[in-house]
Amino acid sequence: MHLLPLRPQGAAAWVGGREAAGEEARTWRHEAAGCRKVTHRDGPDAGAPPATTEDEVSSNWFQRHLTEEILPRWLEASVTPCGAFLPRLDRKWQPKPEQVLTLVSQSRLIYNFVRGHELTGDAAYIGAAQSGARFLLDAFRDRQHGGWFWSVAPDGAVLDAGKDTYGHAFALFGLSHALRATGAEELREAAHHTWEVLNTRLRDAHGGFVRRTESDFSRPAPGRSANPVMHLFEALQAMVDVEPPFLAEAQRVAEFACRLVRQADGLLPELYADDWRPLTTEEGGTIDLGHQFEWAYLLSAGVERGLPADQIATAARLLDGGIRLGIDPADGGVLSNANMEAQTRPGGKGAWQQCEAARALMHFWVVRGKGGVAGRTRRLLEFIRSRLIDSEYGGWYVGLREDGSPASTDKGNEWKLDYHVVGMCSEAIRLGVAL
Repeated sequence: MHLLPLRPQGAAAWVGGREAAGEEARTWRHEAAGCRKVTHRDGPDAGAPPATTEDEVSSNWFQRHLTEEILPRWLEASVTPCGAFLPRLDRKWQPKPEQVLTLVSQSRLIYNFVRGHELTGDAAYIGAAQSGARFLLDAFRDRQHGGWFWSVAPDGAVLDAGKDTYGHAFALFGLSHALRATGAEELREAAHHTWEVLNTRLRDAHGGFVRRTESDFSRPAPGRSANPVMHLFEALQAMVDVEPPFLAEAQRVAEFACRLVRQADGLLPELYADDWRPLTTEEGGTIDLGHQFEWAYLLSAGVERGLPADQIATAARLLDGGIRLGIDPADGGVLSNANMEAQTRPGGKGAWQQCEAARALMHFWVVRGKGGVAGRTRRLLEFIRSRLIDSEYGGWYVGLREDGSPASTDKGNEWKLDYHVVGMCSEAIRLGVAL
């Protein structure tokens, strides 16, 4: 099978956040809580997604789901004239009165809108990505100490000046995608600065990274987590797509992560002491089952980008561990976490875990020829479509409680930006998956 490249081609002109093409369809206003918009694209059926009549899940479904049901709603609901992206949206996709913008939420939505432009060619998406990148540079960047603030208000006022490694990883991720789409040297400089901060101010003596520091990079928070390392690995792969020499840095992070995988069962613990000793269950240690699948996908995708082929074996072990422990035989969905003794914990099923498992399963089925996962993939996608998508107002619930009810009907918050949905659908489209 011929696969589309991991690296989409083409670049739009960088306009530094100024008004972009396609804006004539919108009318804007400012409110006391920050800048937000009113749109004239709404109609009597604007809240409901287009009906899907086909029973078969195919790459066409993934394309339609993104370009007709997910990304247009984010474009309408979250983008403001100053480039601040409002993450808190209610079930009907209306912005909530109180908004907090984090380095993660702003950067994830930059990525979403870059993908929207790549999939549709709609200038409104690249205009949103450009204005969002401009707001990132203007409001989040710490000109005194370097790096990026954790959170700001919609008007750009700093709310939390702390330096967070997870947030910096996503800043690099969003900047890398915006750079690929525009070729703007200002974004290249910002991406290089972000990596320099990560590499020299947030890396620890063991080759990993601290979780968080004060604004001046003092007083690192105790404990370590594999989660920021994983998203930094993801961000470095995005940088490889625009600057191939970053492959060496991605490999360095991958080698560190592979050493964290348990040899006995292929599981990767989430939380650690300062010296990267895995925490015990009694200390709060856990196995994040969604991250089993996410690590598996990222390592295998890294090999597609040029990382050593021996990472495929580690990726496959991570996938097998996720399948063995994470997939609920009752409904085919993915459980959230397990203790350090590999015993799953009761609880609901988060939407992002389903996305990461589906993406990894599709990837290994098509790219690595792991045909044995086909049945699990079909069942998981059926679970997603029937249980996690809001049939009345469109979009995804954040997850399900243990009793199967939605954990929240909100369509967005600082963490839930449908970045995982975009990643899953993008990979399905690239692979040409038809189930």
